Amino acid sequence: MDSAEDVSCKREKLEHCPLGSGDRFDALFDLAEALCKRFKKERQIDDLNEAITLHRNALELRPVDNDKYDRSLSTNELAICLSYRYDKLGAADDLEEAITLGREALALRPLGHPRRSASLNNLAGNLRRKFVKQSSICDFEEAVQLSRASLELRPTGHPDRRLSIRQLALCLAIGYDKLGVVDHLEEAMLLGREALQLCPPGHRHRSMVLYNLACGFGRMFQRQPDMPGFHRAYVHYRAALVADPTTKTELASSLFELARHLWDRFQKQATMTDLDDAICLATYALELRLLSSGDSIMLDGAVDNICALSNYHMVRFQTRHEIVDLNEVITLHRHMLQICPSGHPNRASCLHDLAHCLANRFRQQPAAADLDEAVSLEQEAMQLLVHGDPEYDVSRRCLTAYLQMKF
Repeated sequence: MDSAEDVSCKREKLEHCPLGSGDRFDALFDLAEALCKRFKKERQIDDLNEAITLHRNALELRPVDNDKYDRSLSTNELAICLSYRYDKLGAADDLEEAITLGREALALRPLGHPRRSASLNNLAGNLRRKFVKQSSICDFEEAVQLSRASLELRPTGHPDRRLSIRQLALCLAIGYDKLGVVDHLEEAMLLGREALQLCPPGHRHRSMVLYNLACGFGRMFQRQPDMPGFHRAYVHYRAALVADPTTKTELASSLFELARHLWDRFQKQATMTDLDDAICLATYALELRLLSSGDSIMLDGAVDNICALSNYHMVRFQTRHEIVDLNEVITLHRHMLQICPSGHPNRASCLHDLAHCLANRFRQQPAAADLDEAVSLEQEAMQLLVHGDPEYDVSRRCLTAYLQMKF
């Protein structure tokens, strides 16, 4: 059912629940939720205004001395709608009312209530919004405290843990922007890395998590004092573009340049967090480029991006010996094969590289399918090479080794 049909259905339900009907509260609430959902999709302010009115009407049917769980639901959802309208229109009264309602909802959801973590998280978000506007340290401290409390109620494995991580990370990042406390930024980065682990490729919120984490890297680079003048200015320029890009191409390019800077520093200092962060930024850059596969500029950048990222993962695999990195290298080489179809001058080397990685994984975790594919890919690579060329001899030796591994 699409948004319009859902709203129409819920509106018809309300029409059959006149004043005094025992089902009127549910009908009001359900229509308000359908309108709010449509607002989030279509961004029509009339839908949000009506949702707010309906939530107010529903709340009147649940006075304080009535079933407090129903009342907490209405206060919480009304607060959420008001915060959406504040984000859209910027009316301070909406934000203040959202905070007041959020406090009431939290009071109605004591320790042990299944929705307490959601109320903590929502109230923290509204206090964060207020801190952004008014810069009151009390609002910031309470927002952080509530975010931490919400996170504690959503331990590892909880389906909504990502939401509390994001809220706390946003609070701390904004706290760094306004107060300059480096510890806030470092903790926000740690939280962002955890959030990314909870949003693997294909997750609908992965892009948002990557962007927030990339903005954190931008802040980190802008405060670094240990770079020479020109290089520092260039890195600062790229960091600023991450926070406020004009195009996806510009964002992908800036992310990749920052990843290369971290890679260079890793090679000098061997700090594993630099390698981890280089992988994170290069991954985001690549995902942006692959999503824009019709753009020739983005596609050209994707080739260098894949080569660099596969190298980063391979170095981390050789250091930590975690198979997940080798799996990523194999996935990246498969992407490269798609970019270099039959007839492409680099296809033979792509086939060889993928075969080499599959054979490597076979050595770690023997699976006949990996070795069979490695043999097939190397045979295809040899067919594209000229007998006597150095590349041909390398492929022939590798193919011989793979065939020997079968026995």
